Parts: sequence; C-alpha cells; structure tokens
Amino acid sequence: NTHANKPQIKQAEAVVSTQSTGSENCSELPRTTNLVEQFDVFMGSVIFGNCFISIIEGSSVIEPHCGPTNLRVRCHLGLQIPAGDCQLTVAGEESKWRDRECILFDDSFLHSVHNNTPAQRIILIVDIWHPNLTLIEIDILKKMFSTKTH
Repeated sequence: NTHANKPQIKQAEAVVSTQSTGSENCSELPRTTNLVEQFDVFMGSVIFGNCFISIIEGSSVIEPHCGPTNLRVRCHLGLQIPAGDCQLTVAGEESKWRDRECILFDDSFLHSVHNNTPAQRIILIVDIWHPNLTLIEIDILKKMFSTKTH
C-alpha cells in the first residue's frame, strides 16, 4: 500500500475567516478570535483572508505550492515548534519557526514546509493586507472580493 507511509498533515478549520466568523471554531478560541478581528490589517472580510491553526505531524512535508494572490502577506506565529529540522522554504530561502515569533511572507511565491522531527509543529496563520497596497486599493479590493452579501 503506497499510502501507508503518507505524512500526517492537519490544517485545522479556520479560527477566524469570512466563512466562519461566529462559528463553533471561533467560540472555542474566543480570545484569539477577538484579538485577530481587531487588526485593521487582517483580511477577514474578503475571500483571500483566513486565520487558522496549522498542525503538521512529525516526519511530514507540505509540497511546494503557491498561494492564490499577491494581495496578502501570510503571518505564521509559532505556537509549538519542535527542536530540530522543521522549516519553511519560500522562494528558495529557508526560515525556522520559533515559539511566540512571527514569520511574514508573500505566499504567492513558491513555498514548502518540512518537519523532520518526531513532534508536531503548530502555528497560527493569519492573512494580512500586503503593505504595498494603498488604503484606496484596499477599500476597492474589499468591495470586489467581499464575502458579505448585500
């Protein structure tokens, strides 16, 4: 069976996103939800904005991939980072997570993850508006990509 040795990757349901605000996940993490919703830069009102807990098991890989847009910057906050060979590679540059520290990157660039340790890696992922966008551009994009029905 070729699937017997497949790595275990868990992407938890969104904590805060336009699809889940007020959901069971938000109620399970009320302080996190409240904090993230207060950030002006959080993309919570558009389809590209997410906030979720990402768990990758030991001995796992997330293959190289690109995010859907360069309108955002993705923030990874280390919650539980194992010691050893566990890292994010973005456009060929390697970064290691640290507990209670953030890594910010444009996820429209090719990126991948590997965790060559026996322990889980747990991070909070939050999408924020790209800092090169003007307030006028953000306002237009919010209207164009809003998940709220009028």
